Amino acid sequence: MTVLERPVSFSPKWTAGVVVGWLVTTVVCFVVVVYALGPMMQNNDQRAGLTDIRSQTAKALEETKTLLGAAPPTKPPEFGSPVAVVEIPRLRLQQVVFEGVSPGETASGPGHVPGTAGLGQPGNAALAGRYSGYGAPFGRVGELTAGDQIVVATTQGKSVYTVTRTDTRALDEDADYGKTPNDRLTLVTSASWWPVSSERATVVTAAMDGKPFRPTPQNGRAGAQDGRSGDSGAWAALVLSLGGFFAAAAGATYLYRRWRPVSTYIITTPALLALAVLAAAALWRLLPAWT
Repeated sequence: MTVLERPVSFSPKWTAGVVVGWLVTTVVCFVVVVYALGPMMQNNDQRAGLTDIRSQTAKALEETKTLLGAAPPTKPPEFGSPVAVVEIPRLRLQQVVFEGVSPGETASGPGHVPGTAGLGQPGNAALAGRYSGYGAPFGRVGELTAGDQIVVATTQGKSVYTVTRTDTRALDEDADYGKTPNDRLTLVTSASWWPVSSERATVVTAAMDGKPFRPTPQNGRAGAQDGRSGDSGAWAALVLSLGGFFAAAAGATYLYRRWRPVSTYIITTPALLALAVLAAAALWRLLPAWT
């Protein structure tokens, strides 16, 4: 290929413009990953989770037909695995619930808060979901009022909860995630669309109608498993992907000044897009899991 003989100059004004341009591109990619690609990825995870839940339910039903009946679980569900389906008729919402509330888990759907009761079981079962990102499954739970119903389906069967109150306030871990005198469901999400918000929460409490199912082993909750924390393990991925992105951006900028624009575009764009998406996904994992 013939290299165009053009002098290369990098004036301060031009350099500043290029830097600002690439920073804007990075921000745009961040928004696109979360609000455009995010819902599509969440839908894929929801479909896969629903298939898994149906398979688990069919297996449990078959086991109940044997002489010995279904064997009770001996260990807690694995983090990231689907554990239930929650349906809120008032909001026309149906979501597969996954175990855990780290950013990676709530990107797939609402997460069951470790350390709280199992869904449909005795005690206080808590769910944390995203308010704005990755499909925003809990973006409208603040609209729920006393008397609205929430249906939860697990391999044990269906449970119905009736909303008793909806609050917007700071999260109280002891009250919202702790033991309660009645069997209830607690829904928690951010009270703000702002991605870094972790101060105020929308908290919906609902009392169980009827009797609970037999309790099964549940995971304990670590300090970061409350929905307000990010994943500190994403720093390495962010540094590597951002480093690669800016290195590729610098190379692309140089080639645009020295080479054919069309050829440069074809060669550099796929790498830049892939690195930008990886960087945006890693950055989002550092933010609160309920936003």
